[in-house]
Amino acid sequence: MTNEQANKIYNSIKSGRTFIEVCNYLGLTPMELEGVIFLLNNSFGKKIEIVETEDHEFVIMKKPIRRVQKTLKLAKEDCIYNKYLVVSDTHAGNKRQQFHLLNDLYLEAYRREISEVYHAGDLIDGDYSSHRKEHPRQVFLHGFDEMVGYVVDMYPEIEGITTYFILGSHDETMYKNGKATVGCWVPRCRKDMVYLGQDQWIGNIGNVRTMLDHPGDGSAYALSYKPQKRIEEFESGNKPRVMFIGHYHKYSQSEYRNVKVVQVPALCDKTPFQIKKGISNYVGGVFVQTWSDEKGDIQYFECEPKLYGREDFWDEDGKDKPKVKQLVIK
Repeated sequence: MTNEQANKIYNSIKSGRTFIEVCNYLGLTPMELEGVIFLLNNSFGKKIEIVETEDHEFVIMKKPIRRVQKTLKLAKEDCIYNKYLVVSDTHAGNKRQQFHLLNDLYLEAYRREISEVYHAGDLIDGDYSSHRKEHPRQVFLHGFDEMVGYVVDMYPEIEGITTYFILGSHDETMYKNGKATVGCWVPRCRKDMVYLGQDQWIGNIGNVRTMLDHPGDGSAYALSYKPQKRIEEFESGNKPRVMFIGHYHKYSQSEYRNVKVVQVPALCDKTPFQIKKGISNYVGGVFVQTWSDEKGDIQYFECEPKLYGREDFWDEDGKDKPKVKQLVIK
């Protein structure tokens, strides 16, 4: 049956006629009419029911087709506009840190007149000395004072830009080992840095419900798998509209269950652990623009990654440590 034939048959059937009347009208046997109704319902979206009346007659009833009205997007000039930068996994104190590339991203944010940067966790490399015996050899800073002091002294400081950050699993090792919380102390020394919480934060950026997420599990071989699993955890009425995921040192952009989800690259070169496990590592950040309506529904979304290649890294013998200078613009 073609679409044209299905439309012709559907239009010729009058709602309320008895099943036998429709059989006679179409010249079909009862079995043939049942087959036609099955096809109309399941293959062509033409909703028809066979209903038994109080008089025990079977009549044909057309079910009204519920049409979903498409909402037209607002023009960009009528939307609430916002722009910001998202970074993650700076791992301050690791010999493979790339603070010079963090500086480059902040300088670009300054040029774009961006006033907000969001950090998705693992600000420092932390202290794994108790159960990763190789870790002390992989860092050039040791302990809470050195790593947090380095962030205070070296993290980019640009007048007009505020950095909002969550903490990840590496940051949390300081609390586990010494009951000291990175997020409590950095903002005391840096008024341009605001602590949002451990592992996750959900709130509004502009008027768009947004989530920063720093999981604690391992990477998957398929880039889309981990974001999908994270979003599946949300109840329908409690989802963010945008979700930024750190921790995995990956970049991807997708949409799942109407959530725009971005994996945020790291700002640290591939670690010995990643090399041993054959895990890929993306380095960079993402520049985000949103246009939303008054309800916070996104009308337009643009996520522009800035990714760096091997030629951009300072990873030999920890060169980033002695060469990098703090980016300060006042």
